[in-house]
Amino acid sequence: MTQAPGIQRCMLVQWCMSAQLFSEAKFRQEIRRIYRDNEIEMQEIVESINNSLTTYSLELRSIMDQITGERMWALSNTTADSISIAATPYSSNELPILKSLVEEIYTERAGNYALSLHSALKYATEKGPAGFTKTNAEVLISRFCQDGWLSRDNSGYIVLGARAAIELRSFLADGFGDYQRQCALCSESATRGIVCPECSAVVHPYCAERIASSVDGNQLSCPGCHQQMVRPRRFGPGEPGVPHVFEATQADSVNLTQQGRKRVMEDSEDEDDE
Repeated sequence: MTQAPGIQRCMLVQWCMSAQLFSEAKFRQEIRRIYRDNEIEMQEIVESINNSLTTYSLELRSIMDQITGERMWALSNTTADSISIAATPYSSNELPILKSLVEEIYTERAGNYALSLHSALKYATEKGPAGFTKTNAEVLISRFCQDGWLSRDNSGYIVLGARAAIELRSFLADGFGDYQRQCALCSESATRGIVCPECSAVVHPYCAERIASSVDGNQLSCPGCHQQMVRPRRFGPGEPGVPHVFEATQADSVNLTQQGRKRVMEDSEDEDDE
């Protein structure tokens, strides 16, 4: 007996809520299982679910893995404008730690959107309650990674997890818009990739590979200015980094001020010698 579309939709929503964060491959598999239809269009199901959940301020959202191109999905609160709303399972002592780590990762000065494990443990310990040890911090960070809010890169750096990128989209856009980068090819948020030396367009590693593989000789042309990218700047965990424009401007300003003070002191010394 075929189930009514409404019942199937409810079953899929319940599965999404239980799974919390899931790959597109797993999502497609679950759709086929519940709807008993191997030919059904996933996009059609997603639109149907999102239309039915609008009144509850919920929405199925996805984000692409910037290296592999795989999509991850989550059922998100569309009104979540803070970590406190989005990450409800954590205690009042744990939430400030997660908030601090997310902010430190996103505003990291080198523009790599990553923290060393040592730095992450330091920030977590500082934000923890009295008696919160480094061991406690390590356990909690591991939990954040398991839940998808953070992730430990292959090189050992702590970065934003897929769940944070999906559920905190509004929070990051509203609070840290100056730090956001967008891939010039797919228009999704970029926290790792390359920057064109000519026009400063940003491209994900996966998108850059797509561009190069579609051209003879694997030459990489910028999707922004269409010039060949020669020695593009790289950012991401373990990369040299590309500081944000306003950060670089501030640094230049500080350097100029220091140079000016040095010249004043040198001039003053010259006058004394005279």
